[in-house]
Amino acid sequence: MTWELLWKVVLVSTIGLFALMSLFVTFLGARDIKRLIRKLEDPTEDPQQDSHHG
Repeated sequence: MTWELLWKVVLVSTIGLFALMSLFVTFLGARDIKRLIRKLEDPTEDPQQDSHHG
């Protein structure tokens, strides 16, 4: 294996791992934002609102 081939393999694998990690973070981040918006829209899950009634 030559040095050139070694660095090509390292470069391509690093770019591939970065792409996979980017997709993972994007989809899970979008899911978390959807959950956050749902919690903000649902008044029954507001802990401050419960303390005002008691």
